Amino acid sequence: MSNWHELKDNPRLKKIFEQRIEIIRLIREFFWAQGFVETETPIAVKTPSQEPYLNFVPVNLHGPRGDEHKFYLHTSPEFGMKKLLAAGWSKIFQICKCFRDNEEFGGRHNTEFTMIEWYRAPGALADIMDDTENLFRFVCEKLGMDFIDYQNYKIKIAGAWDRMTMREVWQKFVGVNLDEYLLTEKLAELVKERGYNVEKDEPYEDLFFKIFLNEIEPKLGIERPIFVYDYPAQMSSLSRLCEDNRYAERFELYIGGLEMANAFGELTDAVDQKNRLEADRMHRQHLGKETWPVDAEFISALESGIPNSEVLAALPAEARRAEVGGIALGVDRMVLLFTGARDLNEVIFESIKDQI
Repeated sequence: MSNWHELKDNPRLKKIFEQRIEIIRLIREFFWAQGFVETETPIAVKTPSQEPYLNFVPVNLHGPRGDEHKFYLHTSPEFGMKKLLAAGWSKIFQICKCFRDNEEFGGRHNTEFTMIEWYRAPGALADIMDDTENLFRFVCEKLGMDFIDYQNYKIKIAGAWDRMTMREVWQKFVGVNLDEYLLTEKLAELVKERGYNVEKDEPYEDLFFKIFLNEIEPKLGIERPIFVYDYPAQMSSLSRLCEDNRYAERFELYIGGLEMANAFGELTDAVDQKNRLEADRMHRQHLGKETWPVDAEFISALESGIPNSEVLAALPAEARRAEVGGIALGVDRMVLLFTGARDLNEVIFESIKDQI
C-alpha cells in the first residue's frame, strides 16, 4: 500500500487494513486475558544488539546544548524487555515497530516492520510454543476462520501443530544426519555436493541456509503450522544450550513455507552471554560492519537474576525453575496470512520503500 489514496479508493485494501486493526486488537486481548503485562521500551538505543548480519538504522539526537548523540533504532525490544524481567515482571509482551536497514523490499520484508515479543520468566520453550498455538487459534476463532489460505495452501490452524527438531527436518527433506555436519568444513563439503557455490572462509550459518532456505523452508508448514526446534549451537547466541550441547534451545515457526517467529530458551548466564556477544561483536568487525560496546546494563540485568528472585520466591516449589522463554513474531506476516493479501505491501499502510 503506497498512500492514503489507495486506502481510500480501493475497497479490497481498505478491508485488509480494517482486518489488520482487528487482528492487533485481538492479539492484545489474548495476552491481557492470559495475565501478561503490556510493556513499552525505547526504540532508539545507544547500544543495540550484536547480530553480525543485521544492519542497524542510526539516528542522531541533540541535547539541550546542541551536543550530538548517536543512537540506533532497535531491531527488537529484547534487551529492554529482559531488563524488565530482571526488575520483577514475569509475563510481559510488547507490540512495536522494529527496523532493519537494507532489507529486501517486497513480499516478505520491509525495513520498518511491526513485531510482537513476549517473555515468560519462568517459562520453558514448550510454554512459548503453546502460547503461539493458542494465540493463532484465538485469532482464527474470533475471525470465524478454521483454515488459513496462503500461496494456494489450505493450512489447518485448529488441532495439534507439528513439532520437529532441526535434525529431523534435515533427515526428512535432505536425507542427511545433521549431527555429521556441525563443523564448518564438513558442511561446506555437503553444500558443494548439492551444487551450491562456497566462498572462502564462508561462515557456518551462511552455508547452513544455502541448503535450508532452498530445500527445506519452502516445504515447512504446508498442511498445518510447524515448530522447528533445536538449532545448531553456533547459530543461537542468545539461547541456552540443549542437553546435547551441540544444539541450542531455539525454534522457528513456519506456516505455508513462511517463517513467522523466532524463539529462544533464553540464555540467562551473564558471563556466557557477554562472551557470546563479544564474539558476535568481533564477527561484525571482521565483516567490516560498524560496532559498539556490549550493552552493560543488559549484562547487569542478567547478573541480578532472571527470573527475579522475588518472583521465584512467590511461586510454588515445583514451578521454581530457572528457564526463561521468549519469542519474536512478525505481526505484518501474521496479518498477511489471515487477510489473504498478496504480499506485505498490502498490509503496511505506507512502506519506507514508497518514500525513497
